[in-house]
Amino acid sequence: MTCSEIMTSDPVTVREDQPVSTATALLRDNHFRSVPVVNADGKMVGQFGIQALLGLILPKAAVADDNLSNLRYLNDDLADLQRRLVEEHDQPVGKYAEEVGPVLHPDTAISQVVAHLTKSRNNLPVVEEATGKLIGMVSYWDIIGRILGDSQ
Repeated sequence: MTCSEIMTSDPVTVREDQPVSTATALLRDNHFRSVPVVNADGKMVGQFGIQALLGLILPKAAVADDNLSNLRYLNDDLADLQRRLVEEHDQPVGKYAEEVGPVLHPDTAISQVVAHLTKSRNNLPVVEEATGKLIGMVSYWDIIGRILGDSQ
């Protein structure tokens, strides 16, 4: 079995020039952990996910601080967090697209997909090898469904 047999074809995406607000709405409305970011040609640019979104609402010093046990200086309330998000609301989402981990191809074997998913905290993109165009996504649930025998 290969990626092309288990992937979700024609995934929901956001173009790199669309605003953060569009990507945020996709995350919220669909309960996605991330959404693929593509350019005008449909080529994968990166992903915009919950971690990137949360990073936008914290002060930059807190995002840069690797010692999360020492964040006592943070006294922001909900209004502060909302204000920071509004400040980034109209920025192009491509500005915040995170690098994609492994990129899969339609002929990638299912065992390789599972191995990549064990090391990733995101869904994995499936791209056409020749063009780099995004053609699908593989999620944990795609794999688990097949292993458990769910019909797809």
